[in-house]
Amino acid sequence: MKVLNSKLLFFFTLFFLIHSATYAQQYAAELIPKSLKSRATAVVRDEVVNIDMKNESNISHHITKAVTVLNKSGDQHGALTLFYDKTKSIKDIKGLIYDEFGKQIGKFSVKDFKDYSATDQVSMFDDIRVKHYAPNVYTYPYTVVYTYEVTHNQNLLIPYWRPNVQADLAIEKSSFTFSSNSNLKLRLKSQHVLEPTIHEDNGKTTTYTWTVSNINARKNEPFSPLIYKDEVFVKIVPETFQFFKKQGTINTWHDMGKWMYEELLENKQDLPQSTKDMVIAMTAHVSSPQEKAKILYQYLQNKTRYVSVQVGLGGIEPYPASYVDKLGYGDCKALVNYMQALLNTVGIESLYCIVEAGNDKISLDENFANVVDGNHIILCLPFENDTTWLECTSNKNPFGYLGDFTDDRLVLACGSSGGKILRTPSYTPDQNTQLRKAHLTVKEDGSLEGTVNTIFAGTQFDNHYPNVFKSPNDQVKALKSYYDIDNIMFHNCAYTVEDTKGLLLIEDMDISVKNYIVKNASTFIVMPNLFNTIRPIVESKNRVNEVYINRGYKDVDEIQYIFESKLAGKIVPLDTTIECPMGRYELKVLNDEQGVTMTRTFQLNQGLYPPEAYSKFFEFMKEVAAMDKIKYTLNMNF
Repeated sequence: MKVLNSKLLFFFTLFFLIHSATYAQQYAAELIPKSLKSRATAVVRDEVVNIDMKNESNISHHITKAVTVLNKSGDQHGALTLFYDKTKSIKDIKGLIYDEFGKQIGKFSVKDFKDYSATDQVSMFDDIRVKHYAPNVYTYPYTVVYTYEVTHNQNLLIPYWRPNVQADLAIEKSSFTFSSNSNLKLRLKSQHVLEPTIHEDNGKTTTYTWTVSNINARKNEPFSPLIYKDEVFVKIVPETFQFFKKQGTINTWHDMGKWMYEELLENKQDLPQSTKDMVIAMTAHVSSPQEKAKILYQYLQNKTRYVSVQVGLGGIEPYPASYVDKLGYGDCKALVNYMQALLNTVGIESLYCIVEAGNDKISLDENFANVVDGNHIILCLPFENDTTWLECTSNKNPFGYLGDFTDDRLVLACGSSGGKILRTPSYTPDQNTQLRKAHLTVKEDGSLEGTVNTIFAGTQFDNHYPNVFKSPNDQVKALKSYYDIDNIMFHNCAYTVEDTKGLLLIEDMDISVKNYIVKNASTFIVMPNLFNTIRPIVESKNRVNEVYINRGYKDVDEIQYIFESKLAGKIVPLDTTIECPMGRYELKVLNDEQGVTMTRTFQLNQGLYPPEAYSKFFEFMKEVAAMDKIKYTLNMNF
C-alpha cells in the first residue's frame, strides 16, 4: 500500500512539475522578444477573438487573451472591464494569474468582479452596466490569462477588432475570426492586416480570419495624430441587420440616414395642439426664419434640461416630442427631436445630425457607414447662405454656437430623402481669438492697480463664458484660477455677450496685485508679461509620428504700465518676431518717462506636419517661453 501511495505521489508530483513547466515555458516573461518590450508597458502574448453570427439576433463573441504586464503603468492592460446591457450579456468569465516565471499565483471568476452602473449622474434612465476586475499583484512582470463570452441579440453593432489601438501595448500574436451564414452579405474594411486573410466557405457558413504578430508599442510622442496610421483594425457591418425588432439594409451613409429617419425619427414630433398654438403666437411678430428659430431655441433652453437616456433603443432612438414637452427633460436625441418639432410648427427645416463629440476633432468614417461612429446629436438649420448649428443640450449656449465640442468634423445628417455627410463650422486662428488690453498703475511700493478688458471669440468664447452665470463670489474664485497670479484681487467684474459681427464675450474688470514689481533701492524689476505665458513643450528626438495641432488660435495682449514715479532713463526698445510653420510670436516693449507698454501676439496654426518639423516647433516654443519671462530693471526718480 505504501509502495502504491509512493508511486501515486511520484506520478502526481511528476504531472504537476510537467504541467507547471509547460506554463512556465508558455508565459515566462523572459520569452518575450526584446524588441517587443521597447516602449511597452504590457505585451499581448496571445489573443484569440471569435465572433460567430448564427443569425441576426444570435451572435456569440468569444475572447481568450494572455497579457504580460511589464510595469505599474501597464496595470490597466491586466485589468478587465466589460460593458453589458439589454443587447448583450456576459458569461463564462475565467482567469489565471502567473508570475514572472510562468508559475500560477492566482485565479479569478465572475464572483471576483465589481458590478456597477456605467453611466454618470446625469443619466436618469440607463441599463448599461460594467463588470470590472483588477488583479491584486504588485510584483512585475506578471501575466493575466482570461477567457469570456459575450452574447449579442442584435447585429447592428458588431465590435471592431483593434488589437494595437493602445499606443503602449505590444502584440506578440492576435487573431480575429468572424463566421456568419453564407447568404448574409457583409461590408468589410481592414487596415494593416500584416498576414493574409483566410477565407473559408463550406456552402452554409463563411469564415474570415485575420492574424497579426510582433507589433511593437508606439513611441509616446507629444502632439501625435489622434488616429495612428499604423493602427490595425477590421470593421464588419452586415448589410441586413436587426436591432430591437427594427430591421434594415444599409450600404452607405445615405442608407443609414434614411433608415434612421424612417425607423427611429419619423412620427416622433407629436406636439400637443396647445404647444403648437403657443409656438405660432410667440413667433408671429417676426418674419425672419433665423429670428423665429432664435426665439424657439431660447424657449427650448428655458423649458428643458438635459438627462442621459441609455435604455434599449433609447441608445439610438429619441423619445417623442410630446414626452419632452410634458416632462421638460430629455437626452441629446430627444432634445434635438423636440427642437425640430418646434421648428416644424413654424415651417423651418432642420436636420438631425450624428456627430462624434469631444475636444478632439474626430469625424465619421466618410467611406464606411456604421452605427459605431458617433456619440452625440446636434441640429443643423440649413438657412439660405447662412447654415446654423444648434447644441440643444445646453441651457446657456448662445444661438448658433457649437464651440470646440463639435467644431470642424464630418457628421451625418438624417432626413426623409436619406443621409448626407456635412461638416460642422471650422474656426481659423484669426477667429479663435483672445484680445486683451490692460491699463495698470504701478505704485511706489511695487503694487499694481488698473483695468483689464478681454474679448473672447471663436472657440475661445468658452474660455470664461461659464463665469457669466455665476454669483460675484464664485466669479472671483473662478477668475483666480483663470489668472494664476500671486496676490491678485478682482473688483467690479462685468460680462457682455455681443452678436453683431460674430459672437463675442467681453470681460471688463478692475484688478489689483500686491508686490508684483520687485522694488530694490531706486530700481524696479519689471516682468511686463503679466497674464499670458507659454510653457516650453517636451523635446521629442528621432521623431516617428507626424506633428498634429488639433486647433489653432490667436492671443493678443497689450499692457500699459504707468508709474507713479518717473523713470530715470529709457530701456532699449524690444521688437522681436519668432516664426515656424506651426506658429508665430511677436513681442514689442517700449517705454517713456512715465511707463512701459508691452504688446504680445501669439498664434498657433492647426494642421498636420511632417515628423521632422517637431524640432522647429520645439525650438519655437522654447524661445517663446523664454521671451514671455523677460525682465527689465528700471531706474526711478524717487
